[in-house]
Amino acid sequence: MQAFLYLNRSRIYTAYFRIINSEEKMKHIGFLSYGAGVVTGIAVSLALTATPPLAEIKSTVVDELAEASYQERRQVLDAANQAARNKGLTLEALGKACNLLPVRIGALLSGQAPLELPTQDCLEKQIGLKAGMLNPLRVPPVRWNAGAIYRLHEAIDVYAPSLQRWMNERFGDAILSAIDFTVNVEETKGSQGERRMRIILDGKALTYSTDDNWRPTGTQSAGERR
Repeated sequence: MQAFLYLNRSRIYTAYFRIINSEEKMKHIGFLSYGAGVVTGIAVSLALTATPPLAEIKSTVVDELAEASYQERRQVLDAANQAARNKGLTLEALGKACNLLPVRIGALLSGQAPLELPTQDCLEKQIGLKAGMLNPLRVPPVRWNAGAIYRLHEAIDVYAPSLQRWMNERFGDAILSAIDFTVNVEETKGSQGERRMRIILDGKALTYSTDDNWRPTGTQSAGERR
């Protein structure tokens, strides 16, 4: 950034010098201009150093909102999870009882998904909570990224170009919906007998609009005009 400022100031002052005929004035102005350029460059550099990057600012704001959202649910979440542990209830057991996938139950009991009324009734009965105790979990939460989640981001980022290519080859100009969408997990065994995880992302194939969707009202496509 400093080099950019110096470079541009140098070009501006050089052009100015060409207008002035007096060599002494050129030297004098050049000295003052150089000094001004240095001072400005240092000031801007200090300002940039003191100001956190935009991404960091956004991340901090999101983290604070997520923390506040979590704290509003914390007392209820702690009580619900402790009660489930006391009864020996696993995510799979609760999921089976409430007809939901284990991952969904885990998201609800970690405050990362809004609780729907039928599921609330089921969880309160299964865990042994008073009716209405889980009401604070009905409000959609502000979500955050935990450290362990970064590995999932990495996996998607690394293979996303390949996945996108496969999507295009199979479905045309399309993407995977994250709304009409579910996630399931399975435990598998590797070739050496090691425990492995399988994550299944199941979403609707959403196609982008074609030229026919972008025609003015009342007009026909080229094929229809033939």
